[in-house]
Amino acid sequence: MWGVDDEIRALIKNAASAVSHWPANHLSPETIADHITQAVDKTREMVFKEEHILLPMSLEKLSSDEWRQIAADSREIGFYLISPPPAWPDAAGQTAAGEEKPESSGKDSEKQAAYGNIKLPSGTFTIDSLTAMLNTVPFDMTFVDHDDRVSFFSQGRERIFDRNLSIIGRKVVNCHPPASMHIVEQILSDFKSGRREQADFWIQMGPKYVLIRYYAVRDDQGQYLGTLEVTQDIAPIKAIEGEKRLLDD
Repeated sequence: MWGVDDEIRALIKNAASAVSHWPANHLSPETIADHITQAVDKTREMVFKEEHILLPMSLEKLSSDEWRQIAADSREIGFYLISPPPAWPDAAGQTAAGEEKPESSGKDSEKQAAYGNIKLPSGTFTIDSLTAMLNTVPFDMTFVDHDDRVSFFSQGRERIFDRNLSIIGRKVVNCHPPASMHIVEQILSDFKSGRREQADFWIQMGPKYVLIRYYAVRDDQGQYLGTLEVTQDIAPIKAIEGEKRLLDD
């Protein structure tokens, strides 16, 4: 269904472009109407499948806790064409936004805090300072372990791609749209075999110029430990000219 969602987004984008650029695009009214009809029909088909297949199956298979997690993740990602629905009702464990705090975040932090500082070869961190530092750096980081499962992502204020705690422990290929799954699989295979140490991609996303870099993470003996993904909007960096040697007022 993710692949079909991508198709629908493309159809909506094409229809919007056809309308906004008319008459300069020299398209006939009939052609524009056809673009709109395709987008509307495909959207209605998907809504029908969701209401009559996906949601009934989900109601049958998913537990209340899983629905609560879905509600929390959905609120974090945001909603399209609808207003945010009421917060998931719960008598305890709610965040300020009215959603239950994911079970892993609080308990895991308490467990780790019991062990004191995190000691590294070149220094130490408290849990709070390390978390704050990782969330302060001006780029997103995601770590995939040697079994190809997502084990960490940073939570900066302005993330390029949405992440939620449900992806922790999930196979990373299942966190990407179908069109790019084969690329992710190739990168992981190349890293594990030693054929490649880094893979870079860059894409234009509106005003953002996004650089996506993958690094093979290895221990001192060269054994593969996992993959680090670093994503950054480099448009402000590309715009830098000349020199700056003084601090702003």
